[in-house]
Amino acid sequence: MSQKSHKLKICLVTVTLSDGGAERCAALLSNYFENKETEVYHVVFSGKVDYNYSGKLFHLEHLKDKRNSWWSRSKRFFALKQFFDTNHFDYVIDFRTKEYFLQEMIIHNFVFPKFIQTIHSYKLKSYVPKNKFLAKLLYRNCEQFITVSKGIYEKVSSKYNFLPTKLIYNPIDFELISKQSKQEIADDFQYVLSAGSMNKNIKQFNKLIECYANSMLPSKNIKILILGEGKLKNKWIKLAESYNLQDMVIFKGNVKNPFRYYKNALFTISTSKYEGMPMVLLESLACGTPIISWDYASGPNEIINDKNNGLLIENQHQEKLIEAMNLFVTDNNLYLHCKENALFSVKQFSIENIGNEWLNVFKKQI
Repeated sequence: MSQKSHKLKICLVTVTLSDGGAERCAALLSNYFENKETEVYHVVFSGKVDYNYSGKLFHLEHLKDKRNSWWSRSKRFFALKQFFDTNHFDYVIDFRTKEYFLQEMIIHNFVFPKFIQTIHSYKLKSYVPKNKFLAKLLYRNCEQFITVSKGIYEKVSSKYNFLPTKLIYNPIDFELISKQSKQEIADDFQYVLSAGSMNKNIKQFNKLIECYANSMLPSKNIKILILGEGKLKNKWIKLAESYNLQDMVIFKGNVKNPFRYYKNALFTISTSKYEGMPMVLLESLACGTPIISWDYASGPNEIINDKNNGLLIENQHQEKLIEAMNLFVTDNNLYLHCKENALFSVKQFSIENIGNEWLNVFKKQI
């Protein structure tokens, strides 16, 4: 950065600044970049701003009317274009998925300057069209893909080699987590934990509840807390009631400080279909809490050292997940061994390490 005579100016683009792992990653990086004397801006397309971030915020939600009319969309487009025309950013980093091809074509080619695209999910079609010609067309103004797991990196590198691709993991702010995890909770019972959005069934909370119901945990009076909100929540509440477990399956909704719940859990469970680099698992370990996860395509096998900081289970195998849940409550020596190793096992994901990798990307492109 010493080669530049002016202060580095970076724009982070997200859909929201709440709920998702990509959004949390953007917020954490903004704090790191600002501490490195970088001028940071956020462009947020819609939704809430819950995460603690640094820098200046440009929130397009305020220009949206109730009907999301064409007039409203036009206003947002021209406001966004003016924003990028006025601010001359050194780097624009886009954390968003690409659900609408034509919309993104316009934004990428007529609004954004050169940009870097992060890919946070193994489901690549959320980011890149299957057709390579369309992919090149969409990303002709993109300088680089950044993936957050080895699984995604290998998939992107093999299918879309027209752009350089680099692996940079999601960061963990250990100082923040340590501070927030010390806050007390009102719940005075034993519990295990899971967390995530309930708008789509990517987290498969139905399978989680089924496995929990068929494990020995309810008989040992160990409850399960589920953090998160979404349109499927009532369906999962009814599923718990069908097992007569309405007092054992506790839906906490969205919480501002999830780390205190991670800290006090016996262990955290992930039953996703797929992920990118699951923040739930990283943050649980950062709180000193071991984890159980199916070995789905991206993330868990890069985080879990089986029987050392958690249990890595055959993907989508419910019986083996039940066995793992039972094992953690019957084999105390194994459980304590995994708990003891939890925090140290994710030290390489510190915001200092990951933030520095991003700074090195900027240096190479200057």
